[in-house]
Amino acid sequence: MKKAVIIICSFMLMSSFSCERDPVSPKVDPIVNSPSSAVPADFKGGGWFWGTVSALSHYDPIGNNLGRDWEAGRKIEFYEENGQGRMDFNQYLGTRNFSNCVTEIYTHKKGSIKFEGQNKYIFYPVEGTIRTVKSGKSSSCAKENILRQLTKDQLTPDTALYQIKMVQGRKFLYVYQATDTDMKSPLFGYQISQ
Repeated sequence: MKKAVIIICSFMLMSSFSCERDPVSPKVDPIVNSPSSAVPADFKGGGWFWGTVSALSHYDPIGNNLGRDWEAGRKIEFYEENGQGRMDFNQYLGTRNFSNCVTEIYTHKKGSIKFEGQNKYIFYPVEGTIRTVKSGKSSSCAKENILRQLTKDQLTPDTALYQIKMVQGRKFLYVYQATDTDMKSPLFGYQISQ
């Protein structure tokens, strides 16, 4: 009996050495390995906002138009973490059709930012989500609330040219396509919110 116990104990000891345990890896921030640079002082100090976002307008029950049928807005924030430039991008698109059905799309991307030269930056998104919300009181309105992660194909680097200007005492960030080297046609004019 003593011999059997020794054999069983030996077997258990050997099997415990042969089993590998899964190491617990700390969660690595995916942005750490993205290209980045320091964020210029002009970009710090608040979020940059573009748009006409407010509650979506609609037609009242007796057909009076209470305002617009669409809203859109963007907000970008630049900051540094451990000396690495980062950017958060948020976008909202909302529409209301003639049946008073509302579709809202919320996009969020987060990544690193690299400034090059005097007027160029590249945003390297590494994670993001898109939420689609459909609602309405009519039975013909589809109801939906879907949140999904953005795919690698949707998280491609975005290169832009920019200018920061003071207009009537307020700071604006004008963003241009990378091919608009004369910076004649801004895509967006963001105003800083403090």
